Amino acid sequence: MQKSSILLETPRFITASEINQKNPKVFKKHKDEDYTEIIFIEQGRGDFKFEEKRFIGNAGDLIILNPFIRFEGKSSIDEPLKGISICFSNIYINGNKKGILIESTDLPIIPLQEEKKEILNYLNAILNEYDLKRTGYQDIISSILQTVVIKVTRLLENGNHPILSSICLEVKKYIEGNFRQELTLNDLANLVYVSPYHLAHVFKEEVGMPPIQYMIQCRINEAKRLLEHSNLSVREIGSLIGYENANYFNLLFKKITGIPPGKYRKIKE
Repeated sequence: MQKSSILLETPRFITASEINQKNPKVFKKHKDEDYTEIIFIEQGRGDFKFEEKRFIGNAGDLIILNPFIRFEGKSSIDEPLKGISICFSNIYINGNKKGILIESTDLPIIPLQEEKKEILNYLNAILNEYDLKRTGYQDIISSILQTVVIKVTRLLENGNHPILSSICLEVKKYIEGNFRQELTLNDLANLVYVSPYHLAHVFKEEVGMPPIQYMIQCRINEAKRLLEHSNLSVREIGSLIGYENANYFNLLFKKITGIPPGKYRKIKE
């Protein structure tokens, strides 16, 4: 049976702020602070620390911070953050303890997929109302905030959007930043101090494929982007993403996409 209501109380809006180069924001949340915060990263990258766990936040990531937790972080210098932060209190979700939006001991981060645009539109609307403060803005913000909390709750309940464990999240982000290098399962396991077998098992369970397969997927996605948006030759693209052997790159690309890279480029022209 579905729950009759998700929100048992109305969340109380506190503040909203834009994160950009003019307002880079050094994130710091103390353990005695009684409010919930949602951070959406639209562009760039940030280095964060949740309790004692470090992680990297990238574009499309939604970070959810319960009250009474320690959190800090800052924008990357090379890839400055752009996004929105929303703070609110009085959260009470049906089935959760009062004050808790996310019930997880792992890293509080959801890599959004097709919901990115929708969530960003809601947060931008809140920010706009808060900045302009026109008549009735508090009521509009309250209504949109309730929608955001319900949407986030649905994401957390949806098996397609698991909260990745700190091990998988760290390895996933490392692969995304270093897929052009020659990475082995042992290299990745050493990164998070677990056995290769354990990493392969939990990564496939949480991400849906083994770590090396995920690295290959990242390489092929980058190859597609370069084929569509650059004048580099197929051989040069293969070399850039880690395949010095052009024949092997051609065979691998065709195996994964169904067509060779040259034909892929012509189709996308």
